[in-house]
Amino acid sequence: MTPSAPKSTSKKAGRNGSGTKSAARRAAGGAPSAGLDAGRLLAFYRSMYVIRIFEEHVIALFQEGVLPGFLHVAIGQEGIATGVSEALDPEDFIGSTHRAHGHVLARGSSTEGMMAELMGRVTGYCRGKGGSMHVSDMSHNVVGANGVVGAGAPMMNGVALAQKDLGTGKIAVAFYGDGATNQGNVHEAMNLAQLWKLPVIFVCENNQYAESTPLWQHSPVADMAKRGLAFDMKTISVDGNDVLAVYDASVEAAEHARSGQGPVYLVCETKRMPGHYVGDAEVYRPKGEAKEWKSGDPIPRFAKVCEERGVTAADLEAARTDVESEIEAAVASARAADFPAAEEAMEHVYAEFPYAGPVIGL
Repeated sequence: MTPSAPKSTSKKAGRNGSGTKSAARRAAGGAPSAGLDAGRLLAFYRSMYVIRIFEEHVIALFQEGVLPGFLHVAIGQEGIATGVSEALDPEDFIGSTHRAHGHVLARGSSTEGMMAELMGRVTGYCRGKGGSMHVSDMSHNVVGANGVVGAGAPMMNGVALAQKDLGTGKIAVAFYGDGATNQGNVHEAMNLAQLWKLPVIFVCENNQYAESTPLWQHSPVADMAKRGLAFDMKTISVDGNDVLAVYDASVEAAEHARSGQGPVYLVCETKRMPGHYVGDAEVYRPKGEAKEWKSGDPIPRFAKVCEERGVTAADLEAARTDVESEIEAAVASARAADFPAAEEAMEHVYAEFPYAGPVIGL
């Protein structure tokens, strides 16, 4: 058997993503984001705010001692998770990293199921056994987060190969950070994807640090886009703190991958506001850097754009209030839930026969 997946309670608006509507806008000469109405813009804002408030709550829970394991948050990177996810079709697949919460939530996974999973409760997406770094939600085609740096790249190659062979028209997305671009398996995955013209998007979240090592110390290549050009791969660089720019680039990338032309390397330049993990002393960071980076916070930046394009301040405030209530309810629900029974400790370790779980692409 496979872990039961909680039903999503997401209030996200339906995506038009990289389908015919965005293609029509592109044909008309406009950027895909130019056609987003106030409702869609508010949905983008809500998605980013859900990620931010969720992570602020899990930080507090971790510090309280009720959330086990290590915790890696992506505060400041919400524009990437939302921008990419909103450009995808619901049936597309993603594979994430050890910094996964935002990617999973942006795909529509419920805050209740995610909070329970991080707190090790049986009502979580993986019955509390995956935790922060290994959560998956196949009800939203989230193949899984991964604690092994860069491991999502070859994994999503496999998913993409299945989609190509089955002719589903679906694409796969692999998220990873700038540090992972030094991993051999990432280069191997990109090389193979280009050779086989796989429908996969490699999203590099260039947050300037590989754990505690700054980019200039871990990579001889300052411009991450050159990593894609080395494989003659379609490569797009974008400001990762501008959610609409990420969305436009992701729509273009999805159209390319879905058309059979092969993979895309999407580099999103961003800033990791907190340390590598919760509790990180951050002694490796220049003094004042974190404060300086907060000035580019993508959420208030996008709020201004929303108001300029017809979303009222009252609508934004209502969304914030709703999100905060939702996350508080998710915390209360997780606290009240049981831990997995000791008797099931060895369940879900090996596939059982006959396999009753989801088969990718079928």
